[in-house]
Amino acid sequence: MRISVNPESAVPLHVQLLNQMRHLILSGEWTPGRRLPSEAELQRDLQISRGTIRKALKNAEVEGLIERVPSKGTFVAHPQLRDTPSRIIGYITSDFLSDFQRQVLRGAEEAARAKGYRLLFSSSSQDVNTENQLLQQMLQDRVSGIMIWPVFEEALPRLLLELGERSEPPLVLMDRTLRGLACDSVASNNYAGAFAATEHLIQLGHERIVFMTRPLLQLSTIAARLRGYEDALRDAGKTPPEPWIIGGEDQRQGEHYTLSLYNGGITGLETNEIAERLRQPQRPTAILAMNDLTALLVLKAATQADLSVPQDLSLVGFDDLYFLTFLPVPLTTVAQDTHGLGRRAAGLLIERIEGYTGPPRSELLPTRLVVRASTAKPSDLSSGEFSPSSQ
Repeated sequence: MRISVNPESAVPLHVQLLNQMRHLILSGEWTPGRRLPSEAELQRDLQISRGTIRKALKNAEVEGLIERVPSKGTFVAHPQLRDTPSRIIGYITSDFLSDFQRQVLRGAEEAARAKGYRLLFSSSSQDVNTENQLLQQMLQDRVSGIMIWPVFEEALPRLLLELGERSEPPLVLMDRTLRGLACDSVASNNYAGAFAATEHLIQLGHERIVFMTRPLLQLSTIAARLRGYEDALRDAGKTPPEPWIIGGEDQRQGEHYTLSLYNGGITGLETNEIAERLRQPQRPTAILAMNDLTALLVLKAATQADLSVPQDLSLVGFDDLYFLTFLPVPLTTVAQDTHGLGRRAAGLLIERIEGYTGPPRSELLPTRLVVRASTAKPSDLSSGEFSPSSQ
């Protein structure tokens, strides 16, 4: 049997089982009339409960994938018994580890279910080859459309770009756009969020404000945040300094890595790099970080540099992740409507599936500045021109 489940995954076990059965059936590997393993066999081989198995089988039966014959067993349904057209939507995200991603998925699932669709979940793990494989698998599974959080990668060939040219099945991009891909997309208004955050720091009286980022300035979300930061400074009559770029290009270091780093579980080269910059005589009095995880590194680095937040350094993040209020210094940040992002992306895709043929739509959802304890008026510092290095 080619089915396996991962108890450590954030995807529920019954969804994992249903997804795999669905693929085996729709791809033709399990042919019509084939007898499925019994509930007892699945329980023994997968080490999951009967309730979990029954939930997956019930959903597969509702989709017309299987049929149960009393006293004989469960069999792969014949094609004429299946839904036409398909009521399955593909959903590819970068990972299921962060609360941010889980909220987007939850919003998408709720919106799809309300319209009678089911989501086929997958994770690319930030790898473009995995993304290609998942897209190909979803085409075999005859999904009606695909919602995708695309991997940030310029590598070719890329099936996602080919599907965009075909417009079949319809696509919706979540959180970010890709150059050369014209399709519907939903993202937060990153520009407005960064503008409001920078304006908040300016109103507090900060003159030396720096934007801190990883080398991801070509990523649409980060590029928009940088523009918002720069325009807010220009509107206030200030010249934006070059951003502080830290670390390497690997963006796979997620929430769990950064939290363990902050708590002392990992010695981070990045925090050392930030701390060294914060020891400069003409250091910034405020930092807008590209996201909350980067802001978390700044908090750690500030401690290493013997600086207090917000007395010596004001700090703003971006995302409003769940743990921010539990930090020693609760973080001022820009909140995104993650649940709404998933819900609206699903709505746009279903409109396409059900007949909308207009031009590609690009929607931006409002962001909200959440002021907490990490920002305050600047303390007195020596005067002088501020010219932070970007390297």
